[in-house]
Amino acid sequence: MSVEESWGKIERWIAQHAPAEDPLPAPCTRADLDALYQSLGGQLPDDVERSLLRHNGSGLTVILPPGFTLLSVEDILENRATWLKYAAPDDKNLTEGDKPFLVPFATLSVIQLLVDIRTGRIGEWDIQQGFAWERDPLWRSFTSALDFVGNLLASPPPWIAILPGDDEWEVTDRDPDFPGTLVWTEDPVD
Repeated sequence: MSVEESWGKIERWIAQHAPAEDPLPAPCTRADLDALYQSLGGQLPDDVERSLLRHNGSGLTVILPPGFTLLSVEDILENRATWLKYAAPDDKNLTEGDKPFLVPFATLSVIQLLVDIRTGRIGEWDIQQGFAWERDPLWRSFTSALDFVGNLLASPPPWIAILPGDDEWEVTDRDPDFPGTLVWTEDPVD
């Protein structure tokens, strides 16, 4: 499925089930991407770029399980600077040669999802745990992760995702603290 088809499914679910959700951001511009690429010294994979041209990040909407928001062009640059500053030079899962090619595109608190702009492969970085390549097929690329979410939301409820390590997360629009929004939860919703 294409990035656009996945976004279409996600947007329909939000419109139908999550009317209290903040609107998704407008697209970034080609000029925004050109400025980003100048700063990065390279281009994002096509799927991440097409997503930014659909929505410049996801604002406060948690798109990817278990609660990652997608970064805007501006936030990508800011988070990348932070990551480059704090990424441990002795991280056994990284070589210094890899660092310039890893770019954050999603965040969950202090955890960042990074994409290798050479291959589209996804990894995860946490300031405490360091960097790890995601091995589950769900995370082989941004397209596969967004496709997973789009297909889950297009299916009949309950919207339960089995994540790597057999973690079960449910998408709900009935969270007692945030009703009418898209929420990923480990707790079953009645």
